[in-house]
Amino acid sequence: MATDEAFDQIRSFVESRWADAVMTCPIAWDNEEFVEPQPLDADDKPQHWGKVLIDGKLWSLESIGSGDPADERWEETGDLTFFAMVPVGTGSRHCRQVLTEFAQMCRGQEAGAVTFGDIIFNPIGSTDAKGVWWTMSIVIEWKRG
Repeated sequence: MATDEAFDQIRSFVESRWADAVMTCPIAWDNEEFVEPQPLDADDKPQHWGKVLIDGKLWSLESIGSGDPADERWEETGDLTFFAMVPVGTGSRHCRQVLTEFAQMCRGQEAGAVTFGDIIFNPIGSTDAKGVWWTMSIVIEWKRG
């Protein structure tokens, strides 16, 4: 679980930057109401969407000496995972494009006290339980000092 501070800073960053991204891609947030688009629009053009998860891994003590843990420097780390969804049977290229766009948006950036680090592309795709959407994901490591 990420702290409220880290979660809010990352979410604010994603919402402000992704809205300006080249490709329109609605985003679902964990445990929030979201209406999935139809797999194909009125012109039979494939649609897509994304899901964001923000996970915290560790609070790590980065300084020693004051005797009071509240006065020490702590670093929080975690992962920002982004899942790109495309209709089943439409190939992986569009998924890869959406994931690359999201990764480029975060690469080398800061969101308040959060710094984005390594980006891990998951080359494995999977189909959702309904058999409608096919997904691939990336994981972006982050830290907050």
